[in-house]
Amino acid sequence: GNQDRVWVHMDAQPFNDNRSAAKATHLIIVAGHSVLISGDVENAATDESVWWLLDYQKNHGLPQSILGHIQAGIQLAMEDPDSLLVFSGGQTRGQTGPESEGSSYYRVADALHLWDGRKAFPPSSIRRQANQQSTVRARTTTEEFALDSFQNLLFSICRFHEVTGSYPDRVSMISFTFKQERFETLHAQALLLPEFVFVGVDPPPSTGFDLKQSSEGERINSLLPFRIDPYGCHSEVLQRKRKERNPFSRTPPYELTCPEMKDLLKWCGPEIIEKSKVPWH
Repeated sequence: GNQDRVWVHMDAQPFNDNRSAAKATHLIIVAGHSVLISGDVENAATDESVWWLLDYQKNHGLPQSILGHIQAGIQLAMEDPDSLLVFSGGQTRGQTGPESEGSSYYRVADALHLWDGRKAFPPSSIRRQANQQSTVRARTTTEEFALDSFQNLLFSICRFHEVTGSYPDRVSMISFTFKQERFETLHAQALLLPEFVFVGVDPPPSTGFDLKQSSEGERINSLLPFRIDPYGCHSEVLQRKRKERNPFSRTPPYELTCPEMKDLLKWCGPEIIEKSKVPWH
């Protein structure tokens, strides 16, 4: 009935219940890839029409990927009560209206009741015993300004600081396996992160996901440009991507809320920033 379509109730777990978010030391980030465009959120696990997809994203298992990433983030957060989970991604598509990727992912977790670790994809025949004690929802928030993977990482660290007043001891990032090399060798290095773990999650090939094709696109469009421009400041291709993905002309507030990160947020490279300018050193 209609009750099923309402997914936030009066007894929903409030954010930072028992200060569980404010005392986090471990940041878990799920990088966004799309924005919800339909009220049929319960079909978000398999139906492409629920998501705003660019042509190159279609028929490649994107709904299943997104669900896999959300579920992996929640799973990691369940395993560590000292973690803060952040769904990161801005208002990237002019056609969708000012909807952010981060809040879209959060809505899916709510609508599909994923907070206790159950799986919407692949759908499980055995109903997992729901973990009633899960505090993940109280430790989950969004970051709604990032326009690329580097910003997913950088901005979520500041978002963590906004919530906790400190910087994370360790950072875990969830995305496609083909982004692992870039995150580990470039982005985490550019930010001088002491403890960084990458968790790669891909959908099964039966969804149309093509790892080889995706890896090649990654190499040409992202890995190589970021290699010469680790902060995404100079190269035409990375600048153009950020411009295209900011149709609503949003400006992130992070220099105000994380003044200790100001040098890093403004840093353009191409040389790596010095440790003394980064608050976690």
